[in-house]
Amino acid sequence: MFPTATALLDNEITIRRAASLADYRACQDAQRQAWGITEEGYVIPVATMVGANLHGGMVLGAFLADGQAVAMSFGFLGRVEDRRCLYSQLTGVVPAFQSRGLGYQLKLAQRDLARAEGLSLIAWAFDPLQAGNAHFNLDRLGARVGRYIENMYGRRTDSLNAGMPTDRLIAEWDIVAEPGPRVTVDPVTFASLPRLIQAGQGLEGPPAPVTLYVETTLRAPRVLLEVPTHIASLRGDPEAAAAWRLAVRQSFQAGFAAGYHAVGFVREESSGPRRCYYVLDPA
Repeated sequence: MFPTATALLDNEITIRRAASLADYRACQDAQRQAWGITEEGYVIPVATMVGANLHGGMVLGAFLADGQAVAMSFGFLGRVEDRRCLYSQLTGVVPAFQSRGLGYQLKLAQRDLARAEGLSLIAWAFDPLQAGNAHFNLDRLGARVGRYIENMYGRRTDSLNAGMPTDRLIAEWDIVAEPGPRVTVDPVTFASLPRLIQAGQGLEGPPAPVTLYVETTLRAPRVLLEVPTHIASLRGDPEAAAAWRLAVRQSFQAGFAAGYHAVGFVREESSGPRRCYYVLDPA
């Protein structure tokens, strides 16, 4: 039998597996709202969710008492090299219920259920330019990243991805090993670490990235890879957004080819604008 559901927010919301046709349809509605989907082709079919949920995958909803889902997560059985894993295709929260910890609680429920079914790894894809997701995945959950996939889904039309190539990093979360300490970088060390991207502030406008093709050899114990603090703020400047995406793509590909993995995400504390970096260490 599956572990019992996890109740949240003073019993207002319950996270549990979808178990009825109404549950699956509620999860579809949550998907539409969370991603601003207007094309039904992007919504996961009920038959696909049912088949995955009954055969090693997972469909979780965060349900209100009336059956409405305000968040959902969908995953299926996969493999990373020689390890079976749960591949988490998507996890999202409808806008009115964001910033309440539901995404984190869904990941913990996913972890507990996957452990109960004998799995030791959860993997998923995320946009490398979404600093909030990077912080959540690497810093809060303790996932690691060693793969970059160009335009993984092709061009999409939903509100979060419209008009941009869907480059993705693949997060790998070991759900059996004890989590190590959070990656931190003190101010003195920050100044001395090699940077895969050099971003400078012009007289006006956002920082302009310049990829530095740093010689990423295993002799360098750690390197930093900067991304914009809020990529959404560059939507009005498509040239700047495209320059960042290309610089980040080239830098991750160079770092991974040299044997590095992204192991953390840090924010530089300074008197100027806050800046964000992936931390890459040799594998």
